[in-house]
Amino acid sequence: MATPNDAEQVARLVRRAASDGVPLAIRGGGHSQSGKSLTQGGWVLDTRGLNQVQLLGDELVRAQGGAPWGQILDALRGTRRLPPVVADIAEVTVGGTLSAGGLGTTSHRHGVQIAHVEKLEVVTGTGERVRCSRSENASLFDAVRGGQGQFGIITEAWLRLRRAGGRLRQYLLRYSDFERFASDLERIVEEGRFDHLRAETRMHQRTILLSAAIEYDDPPDDGQVLEGLGYEKIDASGETDEVARAVMFPKWGFSWRNHHPWRDWFMPWETLPTLLEQPWLDPQTIPRAPGSWTGVYPIRMGPIDAPLFMRPGGERMLSYSVLAVLSRRERAHKVAERLREIDRTLVGLGGKSYLSGDVGYGRREWAEHYGEKLELGIQWKKEFDPKRVFQAEGLPF
Repeated sequence: MATPNDAEQVARLVRRAASDGVPLAIRGGGHSQSGKSLTQGGWVLDTRGLNQVQLLGDELVRAQGGAPWGQILDALRGTRRLPPVVADIAEVTVGGTLSAGGLGTTSHRHGVQIAHVEKLEVVTGTGERVRCSRSENASLFDAVRGGQGQFGIITEAWLRLRRAGGRLRQYLLRYSDFERFASDLERIVEEGRFDHLRAETRMHQRTILLSAAIEYDDPPDDGQVLEGLGYEKIDASGETDEVARAVMFPKWGFSWRNHHPWRDWFMPWETLPTLLEQPWLDPQTIPRAPGSWTGVYPIRMGPIDAPLFMRPGGERMLSYSVLAVLSRRERAHKVAERLREIDRTLVGLGGKSYLSGDVGYGRREWAEHYGEKLELGIQWKKEFDPKRVFQAEGLPF
């Protein structure tokens, strides 16, 4: 494993790998699982030594590619500024989420992280350090955002910032009426009632837990905020001045002793009732909470200028996740196989895999996933990584 501490060290390692014919895989904080940070007979390049963060006024933060999102929040503490979309796992890195797409609890309002990048520094497969943006080296900029690390290593990112509220009020709303939940979710997304949204589905309890939060300076009126919603009860509520960290997942199940068969999909908005019922979830195969987390994020999508970020059409979509944490390898393999079967069902409903999880695709599935964009990815591979230095397990480029 190589552990560079700056972009020039990364560039030298890539040039050496290209010269020696050694494949490289890139690893940050583990946002991509199931072999995507491994390569057969090659080196793993750990980016976490590139972890510097610098605030550039009110509009931008400059972060090296190996900086964890939690460290970015620490650097912004007290500034009342945040990126529009923050990853909800503190340990994953900027370069990792931008290489996939990047989701969070504000995605119903701001979409995905790759839409809010101003500029990048990238080390290409030839070992060249290149700055790119929508107006400079635009093809490289488009290739690496959502490109799964197959066209270059993101060593630095300039991220836009938004104004954040001074405090956060959180509500955990319990629903047992799935039809009413679907109606309420559409309503509150349309109205923009909450700043943060995430829903957990607990099928063994026939329950949905909607985590909703408001950033504020002047305290909101709970009666107005919750007016007209058909939840069964409020399971919890609270306030904090840790506006972004409060909506992150706890450090949950990340021990190396555990196995993590995780899958995420982007689904058309109209599939929400089916996703809530989840007829494919067999409790004999998929463990119940707290051994797993299943749920949905609403996502509002504007135009995305990252062609390899594949998603359903429409202005709104859903992220649907099944995240299992298991101690026994045999059980994890069974869950992973079941998730591949579920994938066929969800793709048949118009879904697209979010490529952070255990995809397990072959040539036919990759062709279906990328469609006409597959040829564009192949062309970009020839342009930006002509010696095929970047070779993570299981990816098509």
